[in-house]
Amino acid sequence: MPEALPIFPLNTVLFPGMTIPLHVFEQRYRRLVSELLGPTLAGGEAGGRDRGPARFGVVWIELGHEVASESGQGAGGTDTGVPSTTGSGTRPSLPLVSATGCTAVVRDVRTYEDGRYDLVVEGGTRFTITDLTEVDPSSPDDYSTASASLLPEALGPDAKEHAERVRDLYEVYRQRLSSIGMAPETSRDLPRDPVGLSHAVAASIVLDSAEKQRLLEAEDAATRLAVAARFLRRENRIVAAPDLPNLPAGPFLNNGVSFN
Repeated sequence: MPEALPIFPLNTVLFPGMTIPLHVFEQRYRRLVSELLGPTLAGGEAGGRDRGPARFGVVWIELGHEVASESGQGAGGTDTGVPSTTGSGTRPSLPLVSATGCTAVVRDVRTYEDGRYDLVVEGGTRFTITDLTEVDPSSPDDYSTASASLLPEALGPDAKEHAERVRDLYEVYRQRLSSIGMAPETSRDLPRDPVGLSHAVAASIVLDSAEKQRLLEAEDAATRLAVAARFLRRENRIVAAPDLPNLPAGPFLNNGVSFN
């Protein structure tokens, strides 16, 4: 049964179980957060972990900007607009987002008197968009909603064997990054089940967003683990190189906060 989800586009791929901080200042997404949290949240107070039980959908931006400036213009001078899953039509609607995303719930919140929010959100369940509402991009208050089908988390063939292989490769990866002061942001105590492991490792490997999205879209845990193993072999070779050629530096250089 499809579920109606408010859509929150990000330049980050969110995985089940992954937590990310968000700074929300665009009017349309301030409205989204306000409606999610409901009337019980007092302005200016720090929220507890159980606030915001309603969930929304996070999707990766394939093309376009995540952030608008105070004038409503993106970094390149283009209106950030509202999300679309296709590039067709006579009037482009940016950003262009992936059709597969992850639900999220607010685990912690701080509100500001001017209406901005600092959030910590946690990924829940993967979904695919079956229909995305069209809203007027010129309206600063309108955000998109989607009819979304939640995706099952199948094990797939030989999932346990793939899991053991990924555990070994990830431990090498973690040790090599740690040796140069770039330890990944995950505990050494990875989930034991292949599904949880596949998401935890996918969220932690330093990859570009298109590769992260490929992992999110994998049809089952075995496939995700097999793809993750290929990425880990490649990254282990890169990290072992003295000058770290082509290492994606972005996740190590930013402060981990997505701005919206």
